[in-house]
Amino acid sequence: MWEPEDVVRVLAPSEQRFVRHATFTGRSVTVRGELDAAALGAAFAALQRAFPILVCRIVEDAEGNGILLRPGHIEPVGAWVSFDDPDEVRIPAESMAPNAQLGYLDVVLAEEDRARVTLFVHHSIADAAHCVELLARLWGYYTDHVETGTIAAGARAYPESLEALLARRGVVRGPRSGLESVTRPLVVADETPVAEPGEPAPPALARPDRIRLDPTETARVVEQARTHAVSVNGLVTAAVLRALVTLTGADRVGCVYPVDLRRRLDPPVAAEAGTNLIGLAAFTADRADTENLVGLARKIGTSLHDDLTTGVIEQSALHFPDIFGPNRIHSTAGHIALTNTGTVPAFRAPTGVLLDDYEIVYLAAHPRPSAGASAAVTILVYTYWGTLTLARLGGGSRTTDLLSAIAAELDWQRTDHEVATA
Repeated sequence: MWEPEDVVRVLAPSEQRFVRHATFTGRSVTVRGELDAAALGAAFAALQRAFPILVCRIVEDAEGNGILLRPGHIEPVGAWVSFDDPDEVRIPAESMAPNAQLGYLDVVLAEEDRARVTLFVHHSIADAAHCVELLARLWGYYTDHVETGTIAAGARAYPESLEALLARRGVVRGPRSGLESVTRPLVVADETPVAEPGEPAPPALARPDRIRLDPTETARVVEQARTHAVSVNGLVTAAVLRALVTLTGADRVGCVYPVDLRRRLDPPVAAEAGTNLIGLAAFTADRADTENLVGLARKIGTSLHDDLTTGVIEQSALHFPDIFGPNRIHSTAGHIALTNTGTVPAFRAPTGVLLDDYEIVYLAAHPRPSAGASAAVTILVYTYWGTLTLARLGGGSRTTDLLSAIAAELDWQRTDHEVATA
């Protein structure tokens, strides 16, 4: 039960789209060296004090609207610690309920000084940049506790929605969403049944398949982008589209990708000051457009630059009600989602402790039938410790070989040969 005085606010559309499935985004690291579980528990408690949004709650009203509530009157759930296989990312045995709190820490210990630590944060209150900031703070607090026995952590204000931050800056909805090339009017055939199941579905974990380029291969991709005056993001996106055309035989492919608006707003916004500060951009290519990798990367870069310059991406979230949720009027069925979260910083750790891998997972605490079109396939891209990772979520049997195909497109010798006259 909750009272009106418990309400922080009704979630904005940019946050609401993660309520239906109770989507938690997980940031998981493997640890080598001796991990002090008690110190990590103290660090997580400090993170909860510093970022009280983690112990807030989300409930739904009769229409399914998410409502952000202040923390309850019970003690926050602390870090879970157990012994298991650190090579696996598990669904915690304990309940992860958004109506209890919005951030959880799962710690798996093993013999031989190995461990896995996964921070789960409800996606309505944190996007990629926000999650990385929270994980960095956690390991900073842990290091402080191990090295000094103390943690200094002052409480921050609740993060705000993108819509609120845009309104404060005078940004209004324009005539274009920026996604016109991948949307079409919603028709009855696009509708996905949204009838509620008799019993809540059990939690579901999505751990994307991954392929990791080694540091030398990663450096070659970066150098290739620099040599041909394109961005790494543009080059990787072009490789994804080329690989998809090759594998699926499609004559036309369209992708949707998020753009972090924090540094693009005036004034800029700190990583932890916003929930989902993401605009969306789209790019569509015909088969002929994909014949040259660098040429395609340039077209992608030009499209992004134009949409940023004209402010289309900045206000794209103001079109979300038309695209996501029960009141949508456009369908994005069949689109490809491509999320590039960039370079993940090296996290602080005490001497003798190495965080040697990082990956992104998703957990739906109570999955329900979708209220909108899902991506045909989602590609995640990020770099950690000089290693570029490509990850695939969904897509079915036709995209089983997609990651290796993308990596092949990024192979520097083949690419250099193909673009020598570009």
